[in-house]
Amino acid sequence: PPPRPTPEQIPAREYIFIVDVSGSMYGFPIETSKKLMKNLISNIRPTDKFNLMLFAGNASVMAERSLPATKENLDKALKLLDEQQGGGGTELLPALKRALSIEKDPGCSRTFVIATDGYVSIEKEAFQLIRDKLGEANFFAFGIGSSVNRYLTEGIANAGKGEAFVITDPSECDAKAEKFRKYI
Repeated sequence: PPPRPTPEQIPAREYIFIVDVSGSMYGFPIETSKKLMKNLISNIRPTDKFNLMLFAGNASVMAERSLPATKENLDKALKLLDEQQGGGGTELLPALKRALSIEKDPGCSRTFVIATDGYVSIEKEAFQLIRDKLGEANFFAFGIGSSVNRYLTEGIANAGKGEAFVITDPSECDAKAEKFRKYI
């Protein structure tokens, strides 16, 4: 492979952003997640597709299939994010299963980006699910908040053969988003 691929050499990608909007995310964590997602979503290439999943006690997706990265679709995702305040439990495992059930675009490389503070009790089950699906997608985790569950964040990254990113201060958001873009 070349030392640095040119934009033309990078295949189309499908990003599914899985964002925790549970009660423990209220305040700083959810506002930081919004900023992070705005940064990541706004920088998707026009050749890419994306989807947005919000989860707390249940999981909902923006669309049943990932959407082209048009201005209209990107604006719709950003509006949906802006409406979130945080509330309810943290049901990560059902959210991961729901995200994995979204029909995959055969011409795209799939990446899941999970943003959570990680207050869950099913870490090992989540790691196993990711390991079982590793051939279908890449998994990256952003731990957000002042007391992030690093075991979960790093475990997701390890199981998904990716990297963990932790944001404990809002001022770190842009730099971590840029690091993530360079990494992928």
